[in-house]
Amino acid sequence: MSNAKLRNAKFSINELVKQTKGYSFASQADMRHMLFRCIKDLHHLGFKVGHIKGLQPKHIYNLVNLWKTQDKNTATIKNYMSKLRRAAILLDNPKLIKPGNDAYDIAKRSYTPTYNKAIHNIDLSACTDPYIRLSLEGQALFGLRREESMKFTLSEAWQDTYTITILPSWTKGGVGRVLVITNATQRQWLEKVNRLVSAGKSLITQDRTYKQHLHYYQKEITLMGLSKLHGLRHSYAQKRYYTLTRSLDLNKNGWHSPIAGGPQKKNLTSLQKKIDLQVRYIISRELGHTRIAIVKIYCG
Repeated sequence: MSNAKLRNAKFSINELVKQTKGYSFASQADMRHMLFRCIKDLHHLGFKVGHIKGLQPKHIYNLVNLWKTQDKNTATIKNYMSKLRRAAILLDNPKLIKPGNDAYDIAKRSYTPTYNKAIHNIDLSACTDPYIRLSLEGQALFGLRREESMKFTLSEAWQDTYTITILPSWTKGGVGRVLVITNATQRQWLEKVNRLVSAGKSLITQDRTYKQHLHYYQKEITLMGLSKLHGLRHSYAQKRYYTLTRSLDLNKNGWHSPIAGGPQKKNLTSLQKKIDLQVRYIISRELGHTRIAIVKIYCG
């Protein structure tokens, strides 16, 4: 009976996630996975929920307590809570989960990194697939997320001389953005994409779905001796931090971000602190984030 209820719950979750208009494929897959994990955890606790509509406020408290005993980190727990809040909206059940995490005694998340995750140098000559190689270059040159770098469609993104537009349908959470083309290397990359891909086509080969291409991407980078390449975004953010501080600094000296060996905030002058804040707002927008605090993850 329990297995049948789990199957029914999984089906109901799939149907619910279909209502998340504007979510990327990866975001929808992530939401499905995490909501189903919640149901499985509830079954483990003895709550045999057979449909996502069967969630109750008491279930949320029990889930949080379970995750704490499992030593899940704060960021992970908050990610689960975010998905549950989204589910509550889709279910039109505002009383299911409280708006603030303090009600569940969930600690504040720390965005301060413990080490520099940036990947500054990567040997792309080992990449045999031109589509994957261009995606990797896009991640490094424009700070694109993996999914964005695959779904990048030049004819839709490059509408004028100085900027490119990252469409909401390519992004995490459906937050689009406009990026300024700041150097010749970026422009050369755009020209390479233009030569390889016909108008209206993305950096996913026509014979593959996104899911198939993602699997191929992961296989290709494994053959290159690599695994996760989110560090390319970290590298982009840190380079932009130095470039932007240099352009805004009256002496045109600039400085590196704290995680890259630059000065800590307490050691900056009052003017440098204002520049630092302005630079972090710019980087936050360029990376597709809505909270400036997240820039700490990339720059310290």
